[in-house]
Amino acid sequence: MPAMESADPKANQPPELSGSEALAWGLIESGVQYVTGHPGSPGSAVVDVLVRLNPPGVRIEWASNERTAFDAAFGYSLAEARSLVCFKSVGLNVALDSLMVSNLAGGDGGFVILTGDDPGGWGSQNEQDSRPLIATAEIPMLEPSTPAEGRTVIQRAYKLSERIKTPVAVRITQAMAIGKGPAASPLQAPQSHTLARFRRQEDRWTVTPTFVVSYHQKLVETLRSVQAEFEDWDLNQVEGGGKLGIIAPGHAYSKLKQVLDQNPGQAVRILKLGTLFPLPEKRVASFLEGLEGVLVIEETAPYLENQLPTIAFRAGLQVAISGRNSGHIPVAGELFPEHISQALGIFLPAWQAPSHLEPPRRHMISMDPLCEGCPYSPGFGALLKVMERHGGRDAFVVTGESGCMIRAQVSPERILDTKFAMGSSIGIASGIARSGIPQKVISLAGDNAFLHTGWGQLMDAVQAGVKMLVIILDNATAAISGGQPHAAIGHDLRGNPRKPVDLVRLVQAAGVEEVRVVDPHNIQETQQAYEEGLAADGVSVVIIRHPCPYFVSDISHEIGT
Repeated sequence: MPAMESADPKANQPPELSGSEALAWGLIESGVQYVTGHPGSPGSAVVDVLVRLNPPGVRIEWASNERTAFDAAFGYSLAEARSLVCFKSVGLNVALDSLMVSNLAGGDGGFVILTGDDPGGWGSQNEQDSRPLIATAEIPMLEPSTPAEGRTVIQRAYKLSERIKTPVAVRITQAMAIGKGPAASPLQAPQSHTLARFRRQEDRWTVTPTFVVSYHQKLVETLRSVQAEFEDWDLNQVEGGGKLGIIAPGHAYSKLKQVLDQNPGQAVRILKLGTLFPLPEKRVASFLEGLEGVLVIEETAPYLENQLPTIAFRAGLQVAISGRNSGHIPVAGELFPEHISQALGIFLPAWQAPSHLEPPRRHMISMDPLCEGCPYSPGFGALLKVMERHGGRDAFVVTGESGCMIRAQVSPERILDTKFAMGSSIGIASGIARSGIPQKVISLAGDNAFLHTGWGQLMDAVQAGVKMLVIILDNATAAISGGQPHAAIGHDLRGNPRKPVDLVRLVQAAGVEEVRVVDPHNIQETQQAYEEGLAADGVSVVIIRHPCPYFVSDISHEIGT
């Protein structure tokens, strides 16, 4: 990729761009001024590209959680400047409370929400489809089908957001982010940035019960106008012909074309959809007219498939609808060429499966062992030794959460009894401890996850007076998502120094009286800290602190000690 400092944008014609690179260039060309979010694949890669390109005048930073990031980016747009918030599918859940209000009273600066889904759950605790949730939030939603289209979609999203004074969502998938394709046009110089300003407007942004109904009525009217506009957008295209049709929204279209191109000449009509909410119903109905059957190829939920019967009924059409609900498409997991070819074999009478279909080449990071030299390894080893001295593994319940600790599950130790969502370990452990079970309860919490949502759970556990041991794994980075910095690290994502949050003082502020900090490579000291923590009354905390050898070279610089 060319660097912003030395590149001549008009001469920049890279042979191909990844989806993440295309989206980043779309942001630069749109004149975005503020980018924030919380690390999580596939969205993190877009932010990483922006940092590498280093566009002038763009403020980029990671927030402690998605709700914080959302509020900051939304607030920036209220100052009449373009902003972006970026997170993965489950991060949308964390931000939902703010999202469900921002739709009623948006700013004059374009505000785009980039949400990344992970069909197949390659790096996630689920394979959530964000589309139904975004539709419930009643904000327009776009999805690019190719990397090149990612640039266009971002630019259109900003223009739409500013015109209708409402946030606009752009949904991507992991496959789109890592996929590559040619740049559709030369890369352009960024737009000149507008001067941020906040112009006080009485009652416009005070979303109180007094105005909720009128604001909502206005939002519904706005969405109707957007729906009418989407009917003519060229992100929605019809190609081919015949009595059978296929609808492929977003990046599923690229996957479909990859398979169809290996067996050309099929008599099938295809609708490529890029505007996913509000759906352009007239265009969809026009596509369905005259068809005997339609196959919906989408990831992951049957979001579009479930809406087609209503659209067909309103248009007075009778057409057989196939997809996940009918069994043509697997009900779960990412779609690969083999799945699409199998569906086409059922749906198209003349389909002949290609002799060779490229198999998936990805693997799940949770199946990798801990990295060589990982400080978690001696920390877990010391914990297992202590557990052996106190009745063995069955005498304990150990909770965990998202982060590198999940890799301990592939080793013979299999240290976790529970693992659910980001930042949930302490809360789940405290709930188990509240039940009064005879086992000792231990929570493993990552440093990034603790800052994300774990601190509030720790405070509640202390207030509840439960007895449990919390072990905070401080490796001075958000390692599993790519080594991004968090608030307890002494620099920002560009390497600029800043004052880090003191984890010890934060734990003490939650009311914990027993807190110990150890280097897990000092096995004796670590075991002693665990022993004392287990013997303490109430909630005790042990912080095992050592830098990740893969992303961090100097712990004293990183954590400011």
